[in-house]
Amino acid sequence: ALQAFFDLCKKLQAIGDTCLLFTSREKLPEPFAVEFQRVILSRLDKKDAVELVHQAMTVRGLTPREDDRGGTQPEVEALVEAVNCHARSLVLLAPYISEFGVRHTTENLGRLMAGLHKQYPDERERSLFASVELSLRRLSPGIREKIRPLGVFQGGGHIVNIGKVLDLKEEERDLLVSELVQIGLAEPMPYNFLRFHPALCPYLRQEMEEVELVESTARWAESMQQMNDFLYKQHFEDAQLSAALTLLELPNLVQLLEHVRAQDEPETTVSLASNLEQLISNLGRPHLLAQVVAIREGEAKKLGDWSHTRFWSSIMQIDRLMGSGNFPKALQNAQELLEKCLKEGEEAYSVAPYDTAYAYWELGRVLRKGGAAEAAIQPIDEAQRQFQHLASQGDDDAARMASLSSEEKGHCLLDLGRYEEAASAYSEVVTRAQELKDDREVAVAKGQLGTVRMMQGSYDEAIKAYEEAREIFETLGEPETVAVYLYQTGMVYERARRFEAAEQAYRQALAIRVQQNLTADEAASLNQLGILYDKMGRSEEAVIFSRQAADKYIESEDIAKEGFVRNNITIMLIKLKRYDEARQEIERAIECKKPYGHAATPWTSWIILCDLEQAEGKKEAAVRARGEAIRLFLSYRRDGGENHFPGGRLCYDFLQAIQENKNEEMAALLTELANDPGIDPSLIPLIPKLQAILAGSRDKELAADPELHYTYAAEILFLLEKLK
Repeated sequence: ALQAFFDLCKKLQAIGDTCLLFTSREKLPEPFAVEFQRVILSRLDKKDAVELVHQAMTVRGLTPREDDRGGTQPEVEALVEAVNCHARSLVLLAPYISEFGVRHTTENLGRLMAGLHKQYPDERERSLFASVELSLRRLSPGIREKIRPLGVFQGGGHIVNIGKVLDLKEEERDLLVSELVQIGLAEPMPYNFLRFHPALCPYLRQEMEEVELVESTARWAESMQQMNDFLYKQHFEDAQLSAALTLLELPNLVQLLEHVRAQDEPETTVSLASNLEQLISNLGRPHLLAQVVAIREGEAKKLGDWSHTRFWSSIMQIDRLMGSGNFPKALQNAQELLEKCLKEGEEAYSVAPYDTAYAYWELGRVLRKGGAAEAAIQPIDEAQRQFQHLASQGDDDAARMASLSSEEKGHCLLDLGRYEEAASAYSEVVTRAQELKDDREVAVAKGQLGTVRMMQGSYDEAIKAYEEAREIFETLGEPETVAVYLYQTGMVYERARRFEAAEQAYRQALAIRVQQNLTADEAASLNQLGILYDKMGRSEEAVIFSRQAADKYIESEDIAKEGFVRNNITIMLIKLKRYDEARQEIERAIECKKPYGHAATPWTSWIILCDLEQAEGKKEAAVRARGEAIRLFLSYRRDGGENHFPGGRLCYDFLQAIQENKNEEMAALLTELANDPGIDPSLIPLIPKLQAILAGSRDKELAADPELHYTYAAEILFLLEKLK
């Protein structure tokens, strides 16, 4: 019958200008197999798939359930991901979305597909199972008999795991993979992952007997646990491989977590959830991350005595608090965790000494990221000392953490402007990493050295360091990180006012990020190009690129960074005297930053609003906005944040001098600064205020001088509080 069909097509093709359009999972026979006329219809991107769900319902006149309203955006995205953005699956499932709601449809895909098949058993246009059934008939008999255990996979699997679960020899496995691809039921992906037709696994699962299902699930769970361990190890050794393969394996990994939780083993569940949490924390899956966090936190409550699992669950909780910008709570938890480790002692469990060192490291990291770089150095030094001691006893993980401690200290010193000390710390990381034969860490440390040289104004040295880092990452096959150092190179050129070279570097980085579909990084490149064009006087282009950056941050659900970009757009629009647009942007920036506390530096948005009010001649509104900026920055200082502006450092030294009864030395320093013709202009109105405090004044009106930088006004108030 098929041959007769193609014979008819040949006759039709010979009539005039007749054109034929075929859709097929398999290669067409001659003369229709013309390569340049073949178009591969791959899966939709997520945005289009979500839109298709809405359109499919609209065309059919379907409406969401009253109690569902079509589901939230995350729920719709979960549905389209569950069927691998497969267009026909989404269209056929539209009636079920209307009847049952999005979440129910997602959770019961297999059963609903089976229901469609029962209604339309022989209509592949209306039954996904019928379509799969017809394709499976084309498999070799020996393969068809062994394929059923694929039903335990979630949309795809690594070919090694497929071989293990199906208990196939390598030759049999490769033949299976080849045939599935040929008949259009599987698509080869990077890293030897095989993505299945969305109906294949549910169809095969309903064919399985109970005993076969239990045995296959056990083999699948074992292989996926090994995959989880592999991905976690690669997270530190080859971040790009880990991230890419984790994204492909996400449905299997999440199902593994649910499977383990169902065994009622909290220790195992928390350990797995903690690993998975780290793997997905930077993959742009906030709702899935929240799901994993909720499972970890729920199971952690069931844990018994103090253990490594309880420790690691606490670390994950601290990381989540930092990620949400709640640094005061993160700091409190980190301090309490360290106290707990010290109280329980090194004999509490086998890796307790390592965990105690890690608790010091985590405390230092929280302090630095919360703005207290000076205070962070002591716990980081202690972490490095303890890790080095463990490394001397043969602990390779401790050796790696000793290197990371040096790197973290370098970050602190860089934040503090102690550049030569930072360079020394990063050089130590290079040496340690070379001893460990860790090429990736060598490259990272060289990149950090480049940043130090950039901050010092040694631009040629900075470019050289970035080039060395980039070359290593090119060798490692990490285009994502290559783009990072092209971007950093652009920043060096920009600081050196070599704007054309900066533009070229930024655009090279942008091209890689677009090609690799790195939405958040693409946003960063667009934002920096906007800033560059603003400096070059290309104001309209600056606004266009910055708005594109904001749109990309919305797409990647990074609302905090959207807020930072809208700060920049506001400044650009004020220059262009487009005040109404500027107001919309800064109001959105303030709203974006609200959930993230000090980490989002909300005071910067309010001081920009102050500038806008002044530009429009609204003096009272400008005073209110400046007052809010001062209040927010003062709150940040009260919570342990540091001020790294020149006046901030001067106020820190001023307080230290008074507390150490060195008033005369400080008075002499202030006089010297006041008479210095090269003084930073922002310090000029600050020095008389400090001299007045030194003379005994405790009047808060000292901070009311509008000539003071707003952070210095906050510093004056902070000093007065400390001196009470």
